[in-house]
Amino acid sequence: MGEDRRRKKNYKEQHAYLEQLKNYQNQGVPIYIDGRITQQEKDWFKIFEIREDGAVYMADYINTDDGQLTEIHFDLVYLDLDAHQAWENHKRLNEMVRKAQLEHYKTLLKGSRRRW
Repeated sequence: MGEDRRRKKNYKEQHAYLEQLKNYQNQGVPIYIDGRITQQEKDWFKIFEIREDGAVYMADYINTDDGQLTEIHFDLVYLDLDAHQAWENHKRLNEMVRKAQLEHYKTLLKGSRRRW
């Protein structure tokens, strides 16, 4: 299947899924993303994203004891913990480099002020 056809198929599937979410919402079922209730459909598209850190959104359908759907929650999960750990290490390293650069520039500024 060509890339263009695959994109069109994904687009159709995503919109069909969002239509179903809209139907649930119209029936009074609240939809939560990251623990906050969302009412605007434009915010719902983020559930299809795959983030740089390897996280994806997973749906959790909350039912009553008799099987009635009461809430839908979308929360981030990490499918590949090694990729997530690598991403966290990368962020931590970048932060350490940034702090070291700031300290270096502060030292340079202090030295240049003394000469004036």
